[in-house]
Amino acid sequence: MLASRFWLGIVGNLLPTAVLFVLLPFASRALGQSAPVSPDQPWHASDERKIAADAKNLRDSRFNVDPGKTYSLAELVNLAEAHNPETRLAWERARSQAAALGVARSELYPTLAAAVLSQTSRFDVLFGNEFFRQNIQDFEVALDLNYTIFDFGARSGRINAARAQVLAANFAFNDTHRNVIFQVDQAYYRLLSSMGQEEAARASLANARAVEQAAEDRLAHGLATLPDVLEARSATAQAEYDLQAVLGAEEIARGDLATAVPPQFLCSR
Repeated sequence: MLASRFWLGIVGNLLPTAVLFVLLPFASRALGQSAPVSPDQPWHASDERKIAADAKNLRDSRFNVDPGKTYSLAELVNLAEAHNPETRLAWERARSQAAALGVARSELYPTLAAAVLSQTSRFDVLFGNEFFRQNIQDFEVALDLNYTIFDFGARSGRINAARAQVLAANFAFNDTHRNVIFQVDQAYYRLLSSMGQEEAARASLANARAVEQAAEDRLAHGLATLPDVLEARSATAQAEYDLQAVLGAEEIARGDLATAVPPQFLCSR
């Protein structure tokens, strides 16, 4: 009887600890299965606070631009490389592949799995003329250690494949920077060309209007004919059309530059 009481005392002390270890993995699931607090507010999970805290650690992508400064092509390229979303996406892909390589390398290390089982047995024992209730708590701890020594090159093959994917992701990252630099250079020089063509088109329009005015004056003094005036008006209309075409090409060049350089930077210029 003393042995039974001693065993029950041990069981009574270990039972709360065992229950705590069993219930810990299911604590978050129990919270996730709760109903919303009120019908007028959306339900928020506990993981949302963690996501919001992680978002605060991200680098702020906004930057200050000096409106009075004239930026060179090299500075525009630097801005595009630093703030273009394509470079950020390629960088995240490269980091993901590097993490996958780490997962593949983890197969070289042994794995240890631990399991704890608990069972309560309850039965009645006849002692004399009475039955006494007996509660026995059983605990079982299992450790499983696995370490692969020979796999005939399976792990090394997966590691080499992951390493090749990391190399490919790094080259893709560099190629993304090359494409961004090319887009900025192409749009930059196209914009400069369009701005030069705009100045030439405005000068041509001014000359055409001067010729038209001169033809109108000669017609008024009887020194020119009506076809001469109509020809001058046609040249003015053609010059106005050419100017509008150049302005349209300039806007297209600005739009192409905005795809590589952040739009807020172009708007501030």
